[in-house]
Amino acid sequence: MTHDAGTDSDRAASLFEFDDGASWLPILAASLGALLPRNARDLISSTQPDGPWSASETLSKAVDIDAVYEAMRRWVSERDVAAYHGTRLNPVQQGSVARNGLRRLVPADRSTAIEAFLGEHPRWDEIRHRVPEALAFMERGGAGNRAGQVHLTLSREGLVKGFNHYLVEGSEFDHHVANYLLGEECHEQNRRRGEAILYRVRLSGEEALAAANPFGEMKHPNLLRELFQSVSWFLSTGDTETSALELDCGMILYRDVEPPDIIETITIPDSELWEHYDHRLR
Repeated sequence: MTHDAGTDSDRAASLFEFDDGASWLPILAASLGALLPRNARDLISSTQPDGPWSASETLSKAVDIDAVYEAMRRWVSERDVAAYHGTRLNPVQQGSVARNGLRRLVPADRSTAIEAFLGEHPRWDEIRHRVPEALAFMERGGAGNRAGQVHLTLSREGLVKGFNHYLVEGSEFDHHVANYLLGEECHEQNRRRGEAILYRVRLSGEEALAAANPFGEMKHPNLLRELFQSVSWFLSTGDTETSALELDCGMILYRDVEPPDIIETITIPDSELWEHYDHRLR
Protein backbone atom coordinates (compact mmCIF):
# COMPACT_ATOMS: atom_id res chain seq x y z
CA MET A 1 0.00 0.00 0.00
CA THR A 2 1.34 3.45 -0.87
CA HIS A 3 1.49 6.00 1.93
CA ASP A 4 1.48 9.78 1.61
CA ALA A 5 5.09 10.87 1.05
CA GLY A 6 4.82 13.71 3.53
CA THR A 7 4.01 11.38 6.40
CA ASP A 8 6.14 8.31 5.62
CA SER A 9 8.97 9.20 7.99
CA ASP A 10 6.55 10.01 10.83
CA ARG A 11 4.65 6.76 10.35
CA ALA A 12 7.86 4.73 10.09
CA ALA A 13 8.88 6.05 13.50
CA SER A 14 5.56 4.89 14.97
CA LEU A 15 5.32 1.38 13.51
CA PHE A 16 3.14 -0.60 15.90
CA GLU A 17 4.70 -3.97 16.71
CA PHE A 18 2.32 -5.89 18.98
CA ASP A 19 4.97 -8.20 20.42
CA ASP A 20 7.10 -5.24 21.57
CA GLY A 21 4.74 -4.20 24.33
CA ALA A 22 7.29 -1.97 26.07
CA SER A 23 7.35 0.29 23.00
CA TRP A 24 3.61 0.98 22.93
CA LEU A 25 1.70 -0.04 26.06
CA PRO A 26 2.79 2.97 28.18
CA ILE A 27 2.06 5.30 25.27
CA LEU A 28 -1.38 3.89 24.58
CA ALA A 29 -2.28 3.78 28.28
CA ALA A 30 -1.24 7.44 28.64
CA SER A 31 -3.31 8.44 25.62
CA LEU A 32 -6.36 6.85 27.24
CA GLY A 33 -5.71 8.54 30.58
CA ALA A 34 -8.74 10.80 30.78
CA LEU A 35 -11.04 7.91 29.89
CA LEU A 36 -9.73 5.59 32.61
CA PRO A 37 -10.46 5.67 36.35
CA ARG A 38 -7.64 7.12 38.43
CA ASN A 39 -7.57 3.99 40.56
CA ALA A 40 -7.50 1.63 37.56
CA ARG A 41 -4.57 -0.39 38.89
CA ASP A 42 -6.13 -0.98 42.32
CA LEU A 43 -9.56 -1.56 40.79
CA ILE A 44 -8.34 -4.31 38.46
CA SER A 45 -5.90 -5.83 40.95
CA SER A 46 -8.63 -6.15 43.58
CA THR A 47 -10.31 -8.81 41.45
CA GLN A 48 -7.08 -10.83 41.19
CA PRO A 49 -7.24 -11.27 37.39
CA ASP A 50 -5.47 -14.31 36.03
CA GLY A 51 -4.71 -12.77 32.65
CA PRO A 52 -5.50 -10.02 30.14
CA TRP A 53 -9.06 -11.16 29.47
CA SER A 54 -10.19 -11.15 33.09
CA ALA A 55 -8.40 -7.82 33.69
CA SER A 56 -10.27 -6.29 30.78
CA GLU A 57 -13.59 -7.63 32.03
CA THR A 58 -13.13 -5.67 35.25
CA LEU A 59 -11.94 -2.48 33.55
CA SER A 60 -14.69 -2.54 30.94
CA LYS A 61 -17.29 -2.16 33.69
CA ALA A 62 -15.63 1.02 34.98
CA VAL A 63 -15.26 2.96 31.71
CA ASP A 64 -17.29 4.19 28.77
CA ILE A 65 -16.14 1.27 26.65
CA ASP A 66 -17.30 2.75 23.34
CA ALA A 67 -15.31 5.92 24.03
CA VAL A 68 -12.23 3.88 24.93
CA TYR A 69 -12.50 1.79 21.79
CA GLU A 70 -12.95 4.89 19.66
CA ALA A 71 -9.84 6.46 21.22
CA MET A 72 -7.88 3.26 20.53
CA ARG A 73 -9.15 3.27 16.95
CA ARG A 74 -7.79 6.78 16.47
CA TRP A 75 -4.49 5.79 18.07
CA VAL A 76 -4.04 2.82 15.70
CA SER A 77 -5.07 4.93 12.71
CA GLU A 78 -2.23 7.37 13.40
CA ARG A 79 0.49 4.76 12.86
CA ASP A 80 1.44 1.85 10.66
CA VAL A 81 1.03 -1.73 11.87
CA ALA A 82 3.40 -4.68 11.51
CA ALA A 83 1.62 -7.87 10.48
CA TYR A 84 2.93 -11.34 9.61
CA HIS A 85 2.31 -13.97 6.97
CA GLY A 86 3.78 -17.43 7.50
CA THR A 87 4.18 -20.16 4.93
CA ARG A 88 6.56 -22.80 3.57
CA LEU A 89 8.13 -22.21 0.15
CA ASN A 90 10.78 -23.64 -2.15
CA PRO A 91 13.45 -21.31 -3.63
CA VAL A 92 11.48 -20.69 -6.84
CA GLN A 93 8.40 -19.66 -4.87
CA GLN A 94 10.48 -17.45 -2.59
CA GLY A 95 11.85 -15.68 -5.66
CA SER A 96 8.33 -15.15 -6.96
CA VAL A 97 7.28 -13.45 -3.71
CA ALA A 98 10.40 -11.27 -3.80
CA ARG A 99 9.46 -10.12 -7.32
CA ASN A 100 5.68 -10.05 -7.13
CA GLY A 101 4.75 -9.86 -3.46
CA LEU A 102 2.09 -11.93 -1.73
CA ARG A 103 -0.69 -12.55 -4.22
CA ARG A 104 -4.32 -13.16 -3.44
CA LEU A 105 -5.29 -16.81 -3.59
CA VAL A 106 -6.66 -17.94 -6.95
CA PRO A 107 -7.59 -21.63 -6.52
CA ALA A 108 -7.36 -22.46 -10.23
CA ASP A 109 -3.76 -21.17 -10.28
CA ARG A 110 -2.49 -23.53 -7.56
CA SER A 111 -1.80 -26.52 -9.83
CA THR A 112 1.90 -25.71 -10.20
CA ALA A 113 2.37 -25.29 -6.45
CA ILE A 114 0.52 -28.56 -5.78
CA GLU A 115 2.68 -30.46 -8.26
CA ALA A 116 5.84 -28.86 -6.81
CA PHE A 117 5.43 -30.62 -3.48
CA LEU A 118 3.25 -33.63 -4.31
CA GLY A 119 5.05 -34.57 -7.52
CA GLU A 120 7.66 -36.61 -5.66
CA HIS A 121 5.12 -38.63 -3.71
CA PRO A 122 5.07 -42.32 -4.72
CA ARG A 123 1.36 -42.08 -5.50
CA TRP A 124 1.64 -38.97 -7.68
CA ASP A 125 0.89 -40.76 -10.95
CA GLU A 126 -2.19 -42.25 -9.31
CA ILE A 127 -3.60 -38.95 -8.04
CA ARG A 128 -2.39 -36.28 -10.47
CA HIS A 129 -5.49 -36.48 -12.64
CA ARG A 130 -7.60 -35.60 -9.58
CA VAL A 131 -5.89 -32.26 -8.90
CA PRO A 132 -8.51 -30.24 -10.89
CA GLU A 133 -11.24 -32.05 -8.98
CA ALA A 134 -9.59 -31.19 -5.65
CA LEU A 135 -9.11 -27.55 -6.66
CA ALA A 136 -12.74 -27.29 -7.75
CA PHE A 137 -13.84 -28.72 -4.40
CA MET A 138 -11.76 -26.12 -2.57
CA GLU A 139 -13.01 -23.31 -4.79
CA ARG A 140 -16.55 -24.23 -3.78
CA GLY A 141 -15.52 -23.61 -0.16
CA GLY A 142 -14.60 -27.20 0.64
CA ALA A 143 -12.45 -26.18 3.62
CA GLY A 144 -13.30 -22.54 4.12
CA ASN A 145 -13.37 -19.87 1.45
CA ARG A 146 -9.91 -18.30 1.00
CA ALA A 147 -10.23 -17.23 -2.62
CA GLY A 148 -9.19 -13.64 -3.31
CA GLN A 149 -7.57 -13.26 0.10
CA VAL A 150 -4.16 -12.80 1.73
CA HIS A 151 -4.05 -13.84 5.40
CA LEU A 152 -1.93 -12.11 8.04
CA THR A 153 -1.72 -12.05 11.81
CA LEU A 154 -0.63 -9.50 14.40
CA SER A 155 1.92 -11.44 16.43
CA ARG A 156 5.21 -12.97 15.25
CA GLU A 157 5.43 -15.13 18.36
CA GLY A 158 1.87 -16.32 17.87
CA LEU A 159 2.69 -17.47 14.34
CA VAL A 160 5.99 -19.11 15.30
CA LYS A 161 4.92 -20.74 18.56
CA GLY A 162 1.16 -20.56 19.03
CA PHE A 163 -0.22 -21.74 15.66
CA ASN A 164 2.77 -22.58 13.52
CA HIS A 165 1.19 -25.20 11.28
CA TYR A 166 1.42 -22.70 8.40
CA LEU A 167 5.20 -22.63 8.81
CA VAL A 168 5.53 -26.38 9.36
CA GLU A 169 3.21 -27.58 6.58
CA GLY A 170 2.76 -24.54 4.35
CA SER A 171 -0.35 -23.07 2.75
CA GLU A 172 -3.50 -24.30 4.46
CA PHE A 173 -5.27 -24.27 1.10
CA ASP A 174 -2.58 -26.50 -0.42
CA HIS A 175 -2.72 -28.74 2.63
CA HIS A 176 -6.45 -29.30 2.22
CA VAL A 177 -5.92 -30.14 -1.45
CA ALA A 178 -3.19 -32.62 -0.45
CA ASN A 179 -5.43 -34.09 2.21
CA TYR A 180 -8.25 -34.45 -0.33
CA LEU A 181 -5.88 -36.41 -2.58
CA LEU A 182 -3.80 -38.38 -0.07
CA GLY A 183 -5.58 -38.31 3.26
CA GLU A 184 -3.34 -38.38 6.33
CA GLU A 185 -0.36 -39.40 4.17
CA CYS A 186 -0.01 -35.77 3.15
CA HIS A 187 1.59 -34.42 6.32
CA GLU A 188 5.09 -35.72 5.78
CA GLN A 189 4.99 -34.50 2.20
CA ASN A 190 3.80 -31.06 3.31
CA ARG A 191 6.75 -30.74 5.68
CA ARG A 192 9.26 -31.53 2.93
CA ARG A 193 8.30 -28.51 0.87
CA GLY A 194 10.98 -25.84 1.02
CA GLU A 195 11.65 -23.70 4.08
CA ALA A 196 9.52 -21.96 6.68
CA ILE A 197 9.31 -18.30 5.69
CA LEU A 198 7.87 -15.43 7.72
CA TYR A 199 6.98 -12.22 5.89
CA ARG A 200 6.77 -9.04 7.96
CA VAL A 201 4.32 -6.66 6.28
CA ARG A 202 3.60 -2.98 6.84
CA LEU A 203 -0.06 -1.94 6.82
CA SER A 204 -1.60 1.44 7.48
CA GLY A 205 -3.51 1.52 10.73
CA GLU A 206 -6.81 1.97 8.93
CA GLU A 207 -6.20 -1.05 6.71
CA ALA A 208 -5.13 -3.16 9.69
CA LEU A 209 -8.37 -2.29 11.48
CA ALA A 210 -10.45 -3.19 8.43
CA ALA A 211 -8.48 -6.42 7.92
CA ALA A 212 -9.15 -7.39 11.54
CA ASN A 213 -12.89 -7.13 10.88
CA PRO A 214 -12.94 -8.49 7.31
CA PHE A 215 -16.61 -9.40 7.18
CA GLY A 216 -17.80 -6.29 9.02
CA GLU A 217 -19.80 -8.28 11.54
CA MET A 218 -18.06 -7.00 14.68
CA LYS A 219 -18.86 -3.70 16.36
CA HIS A 220 -15.15 -3.36 17.15
CA PRO A 221 -12.32 -5.11 15.25
CA ASN A 222 -10.66 -7.92 17.21
CA LEU A 223 -7.42 -5.92 17.05
CA LEU A 224 -8.94 -3.32 19.36
CA ARG A 225 -10.20 -5.99 21.73
CA GLU A 226 -6.66 -7.39 22.00
CA LEU A 227 -5.26 -3.92 22.69
CA PHE A 228 -7.81 -3.29 25.43
CA GLN A 229 -7.01 -6.60 27.08
CA SER A 230 -3.28 -5.91 26.93
CA VAL A 231 -3.68 -2.38 28.33
CA SER A 232 -5.89 -3.69 31.14
CA TRP A 233 -3.27 -6.26 32.13
CA PHE A 234 -0.52 -3.64 31.89
CA LEU A 235 -2.41 -1.23 34.14
CA SER A 236 -2.88 -3.98 36.69
CA THR A 237 0.58 -5.58 36.65
CA GLY A 238 2.98 -3.37 34.69
CA ASP A 239 3.65 -6.39 32.44
CA THR A 240 4.74 -5.39 28.92
CA GLU A 241 5.64 -8.90 27.67
CA THR A 242 2.99 -9.02 24.96
CA SER A 243 5.07 -11.51 22.95
CA ALA A 244 4.39 -14.09 25.67
CA LEU A 245 0.70 -14.01 24.79
CA GLU A 246 1.43 -15.72 21.44
CA LEU A 247 -1.59 -13.86 20.16
CA ASP A 248 -3.82 -15.21 17.41
CA CYS A 249 -5.35 -12.07 15.87
CA GLY A 250 -6.09 -12.81 12.24
CA MET A 251 -6.40 -10.31 9.41
CA ILE A 252 -7.67 -10.75 5.87
CA LEU A 253 -6.69 -8.52 2.96
CA TYR A 254 -8.59 -8.47 -0.31
CA ARG A 255 -5.62 -7.08 -2.20
CA ASP A 256 -2.14 -8.25 -3.14
CA VAL A 257 0.71 -7.31 -0.82
CA GLU A 258 3.21 -5.56 -3.06
CA PRO A 259 6.99 -6.07 -2.56
CA PRO A 260 7.56 -2.62 -0.99
CA ASP A 261 5.06 -3.50 1.74
CA ILE A 262 7.14 -6.54 2.76
CA ILE A 263 9.63 -4.98 5.14
CA GLU A 264 11.37 -8.17 6.23
CA THR A 265 11.68 -11.79 5.08
CA ILE A 266 12.69 -14.21 7.83
CA THR A 267 13.65 -17.88 7.48
CA ILE A 268 12.62 -19.85 10.57
CA PRO A 269 14.66 -23.01 11.28
CA ASP A 270 12.62 -26.17 11.65
CA SER A 271 14.36 -26.77 14.97
CA GLU A 272 12.66 -23.65 16.31
CA LEU A 273 9.27 -24.74 15.03
CA TRP A 274 8.97 -28.41 15.82
CA GLU A 275 8.82 -28.14 19.62
CA HIS A 276 5.84 -25.81 19.23
CA TYR A 277 4.07 -27.62 16.39
CA ASP A 278 0.37 -27.53 17.15
CA HIS A 279 -0.64 -30.40 14.81
CA ARG A 280 -3.71 -28.39 13.86
CA LEU A 281 -3.65 -29.82 10.36
CA ARG A 282 -3.74 -33.41 11.54
